[in-house]
Amino acid sequence: MKKYSKQREIILESLQNRKDHPTAESLYIDLKRQMPELGIATVYRNLTELCEQGIVKKIKAKVGPDRYDGNIKPHIHFECKNCGEIIDIYLKEEQEHKISNIKKQVSEAEEIQCDSSEIYLTGLCQKCKTQVTG
Repeated sequence: MKKYSKQREIILESLQNRKDHPTAESLYIDLKRQMPELGIATVYRNLTELCEQGIVKKIKAKVGPDRYDGNIKPHIHFECKNCGEIIDIYLKEEQEHKISNIKKQVSEAEEIQCDSSEIYLTGLCQKCKTQVTG
């Protein structure tokens, strides 16, 4: 268990209270107002540790730098290939059941043990789709 750190606590709290998926740099800029002594290296180090502990999720964005998510409940990420926004999509119970069945079928067919899955969708968000289609 890591030693208590006020900086780690503030970084985690900020991520858990956000609906967006900030980069390390944007998180740093936001937190710098609250904690002027905070350094960018401290943000990166703590994000790495929080990800290793499974408390925060790193999202390898298709467009731009990695993003971070303080919401570790099961959900899908959708990234707009135009504006780069990442949106959380929550499945209905029957959809989650279908995915669970697929994991089970793949596990049996490949003789593996599938413990988790990640679904990452890309396309155009509602705003960008509207701009394209007019």
